[in-house]
Amino acid sequence: MTENLIAHAIAAVQRGWHVFPCNSAGTRCPQSGDVIDKQPHLIVPDKPYKIRWGEWATTDLDRVIEAWTYAPSANVAIACAPSGLLVVDCDICKGPGQLEGTPYAALHEKLGPLVDGTDVLRHLCELYGGDWDDLMDTYRVQTGRLGLHLYFRWPPGLTASQASPVKGLVDVRGNGGERGGYVLAAGSRTTSGPYIAENDAPVRDAPPWLVELCREKPRPARALFAQPRRTGNRSGLIDMVRNAPPGNRSNALFYAARCYCSDGVAIETAIGELAEAYTGRGGHRQAAASVRSAYRNQSRKEGL
Repeated sequence: MTENLIAHAIAAVQRGWHVFPCNSAGTRCPQSGDVIDKQPHLIVPDKPYKIRWGEWATTDLDRVIEAWTYAPSANVAIACAPSGLLVVDCDICKGPGQLEGTPYAALHEKLGPLVDGTDVLRHLCELYGGDWDDLMDTYRVQTGRLGLHLYFRWPPGLTASQASPVKGLVDVRGNGGERGGYVLAAGSRTTSGPYIAENDAPVRDAPPWLVELCREKPRPARALFAQPRRTGNRSGLIDMVRNAPPGNRSNALFYAARCYCSDGVAIETAIGELAEAYTGRGGHRQAAASVRSAYRNQSRKEGL
């Protein structure tokens, strides 16, 4: 017998979240044959028409009851933007060495070849000075693929980035873009498995370090990040990093490190000088990782 998910839709609305129906487990697109059980609901089962979820999402219980009476097995999706949510999606490992070639490759030396999204999030929490126990003290849902969704309240008036903090392992759904993102709610089920609430905790505010990591950053001025050229002016590059505005500091650091590499400066010298300019106290692991990444990038471009 097909499960009726209306109670899960109502439970989400009672938390103040805007919901809309997604296709039930195993639904296939009539045209392509692809499984679309995480996509907005097909109004007519034999036609590939989907609802406009950004417009449909609602907290109106009468509308929710009407929708799930029509489609009792429809999965329950939560629209993050109108719900004021940032959901951090920690995915499972997709294979050995997944972080190779990224600033987080050293995690394989520490944890082995298989690193999942929760491992990476813990590392980010430590890197940015957060508290892991506090971070986990919020409403959490285990996904159908045995990943983890952590729910946070997002600051009003601030736009979240659509970019993944660590592509393939740590993703976010928030209010970025035209409509924001969405996640399947607890109680939903896909061909990969059920979505299960790990607790019934209240949703806590996103901690400041997570807000800084996930907020949309201003686009850098195009001229600032032109192709690095040999300058020989290390003091100027150091001043550029030290005086860069908050939204451009990481980009300025990356650009300056590429210039250092192009000038043939030893990477440890670059880390020492630029990391100190970036942090004001030197030795910051995030800054050092960015410098190393910039050196790898520039070396590939110059065939070094």
